[in-house]
This record gives sequence, structure tokens and C-alpha cells, in this order.
Amino acid sequence: MKRILLVSAIIASTFALQLGGGTALAATQVTPAAQSVSGIVGTAISATTAYTVTGISGTKVFVISPTLPEGLSMNSSTGVVSGTPTASSVASNYTVTVSDGSTSATATVTIAISGTATLAPASQTVTGRVGAAITSTAAFTSKGIHGTKYFSIAPALPAGLLFSSSTGVLSGTATTAKAATTYVVTAADGTNYALATLRLTIPAVPVMTPGSQAVSGVAGIAIATTSVLAAPTVTGAKTFTVTPALPTGLTISATTGAVSGTPTVVSTQTTYIVTATDGTNFATSTLTIVVAATAIATTVATSTQGCLAPTINGRISNTVDVANSALPSTQFACSIRIGIRPWKAVVVAVAHQGMNVNKTVASYSVVLKRLNGGSIVRPLNIGATPSVLRAGYTRLKAGTWSVTITALSATGATVATYDSASFRVG
Repeated sequence: MKRILLVSAIIASTFALQLGGGTALAATQVTPAAQSVSGIVGTAISATTAYTVTGISGTKVFVISPTLPEGLSMNSSTGVVSGTPTASSVASNYTVTVSDGSTSATATVTIAISGTATLAPASQTVTGRVGAAITSTAAFTSKGIHGTKYFSIAPALPAGLLFSSSTGVLSGTATTAKAATTYVVTAADGTNYALATLRLTIPAVPVMTPGSQAVSGVAGIAIATTSVLAAPTVTGAKTFTVTPALPTGLTISATTGAVSGTPTVVSTQTTYIVTATDGTNFATSTLTIVVAATAIATTVATSTQGCLAPTINGRISNTVDVANSALPSTQFACSIRIGIRPWKAVVVAVAHQGMNVNKTVASYSVVLKRLNGGSIVRPLNIGATPSVLRAGYTRLKAGTWSVTITALSATGATVATYDSASFRVG
């Protein structure tokens, strides 16, 4: 009996010592402590990582707060968040709590869901032309973008076009050509975004012949009518217009593009754009006009006053003779002769009245061009008195050639251009 009581006392003493010593419990921990999820409405998210829990020995149950975005759910046994969101949600922190009824621990998960936003119209097409304002695109309307919208466009637009970051409207006047290009318009509010496309084409502007002309007039005196314009790229019935408005007294022929008349007011030097169109195709040319108050000898009494014959010395096998009446204007030159020599050489002779009589043309650019490629340029400067200016070309290749002569004013502006008939060399 005494032995039994002694054993009982020893056991009781040992139990009391264990309680008094306070046996330590394992610390609770949830891994990972923090996770993040970024998703898009209508697309399944990448499921979060299953949690590892220490310090909780009972049956674990996971809960999350606040409520998850629509379409997402959490596995109460593992704490994994998965699913396909059906509504957008700004980035928010959610608290995950795991517990066995007596012990608990927490972790956080950050979730952001971008909405499936749309823009209307989804696509637009713009076709413009260099130097003319395009028709502005339609302003966009959006669905699924609830905050303040910011619009952007890529790639970079042609110079002269403007894009509104608040409306997405494209407007302006292109100053350079652009091949057909598809641009992406993006609207965003910091959380949601939407895309649309814009197809833009700015074709290069065809140039008429002559590409440029110059008129120096005097108030009260009729100007020399400008050359009739040729626009081969405008295949339909052509209509010619000019901008800005011509000086008072001058008019443009709607069927030929020629400008004529008697200016009644002084006008400083201004460059005008002449446009030919058939409603579909178009082409342009420039015209520079200055109107002085008093006569400064910019016109001639007659087209042949003081003119010399455009002679060419030496042996010539063939010639191309151009009379004053066949030139672009009476002030272009007195006459022209193109001489072809037997030893594959060419001489171009231009007879001019001299700057004392005719100040319209101050110099020429004479270009000898070969049909199969290649050209040679010779400049000719006009003196004060009547003379014959000559440009010589030697050691030419056999073939078909032609001559282009451009008359230039004292400022370097093109007055008119003459293209000769083709001829054989060699």
C-alpha cells in the first residue's frame, strides 16, 4: 500500500512540475505572407500559391475579406484564389485568415482586374493630301472606362497632324506624304484600357508642268499670261483653282490654269498654289506674283526687241530651232537653237534681250538628258545687254537625248521651263 502511494505521489509531482515549467507552443506562420494577382475581365487568372501553415494543428479553414471580385473564389482548404473575373476592380488588398477554431493566422493578397473596355468607332480610315486639311475623325465613345480618359496614338503621325489626348480626334494639315499606315489608338483611365485602329494615307502630291512660274507686274499694266498647265495625273475633266486669292484684277482660267489680267493694286511677293482636280485626282503648281507701283522695266516692248540670232559656229550635223512663239512665254528668251555635232557633242544657244530690256529672266539652267539615264547641267547667266548664251556638251554617249531649259528670276524662282523634242546623238 505504501509503495502504491509513493508512485502516485511521484507522478503527481512530475505533472505539476511540467505545468509549472510552462511547456512552449509552436509559433503560427502562413507562407507566403503576401501575394499579388493582375487579371483581365474574361480571362482566367493565374491561381495563387497554396499556403503552408505552421503552428495550427487542427483542421484548417481559410476565409478572405473583403469579398473577392466577381468570378473569383477561394478554396477554403488551401487558401488558393482562382477563377475568371467578370468585372473590373481597382488594385485592392485582401486579408486571408486561416484558423482551426482556436488558433489563427493571416496573410494578404493584392488583386487588380482590368476591365474589357471598348471604343467606338473601332476603326476609322482617313485619306488626305499634303497641304490640305484632313476631315477630322470622329470623337470616340467608350464602354468600361469609368475614370478620366487619356488617349494616345502610335506610331508617330506625319508632321502637321494633331491628335487630341482628351477626345482621340485626329485633325490638321499634313505637310509631308505618308504611305498607308495603321495606327493604334489607346484610351485608358489608369485601370482599364481600350484600343481602336486608324488607317491613314497621305499620298504625295503630283506636280503639274510647269511646276512653278513667276510673274512680276506693274499696277495698271496687263501681265504676260502665264503658261497653260499640264496635269497628266488628273485624267478626268480638270478644274483649276488658286489659293490664296489673286491680286485684284488678275484671274485664273478654270480650264487651263493660266493667269492673266491687269493688276490694279500693289502686291508684295506672294506664292500661290494652283490646284487641278477632276474630283478624284489632283495636282499642284506654284505661282509667285509681285505687283509694283511703277514700271521698272520688267516687261519688253516687243518679244524680239534687240534680239540676236542664236548662232552656233563650227560643223553641225543637225539642229533643233525654237522660235519665240514656241517658248513658254514671250519673256522666256528671244529664241533657242540646239546644234548636234558629228563627234557626239551638243551645243545649246539661247538668245536673250539682256537685263536692261527684260528683267524677268536673270539666268538659265540647261539640262541635257539621255533617254536611258544620265544628265548634264550647265548654268547660263544673263548680262545687261542682248547676247547669245551657249552651253556646250562633249564626249556624249550615242543615243536619244533632249534638253530642258529652266528660266530663273533674279531671286532664283522658276519663271518657266521649256522641254525640247528628242534628238539623236552619234
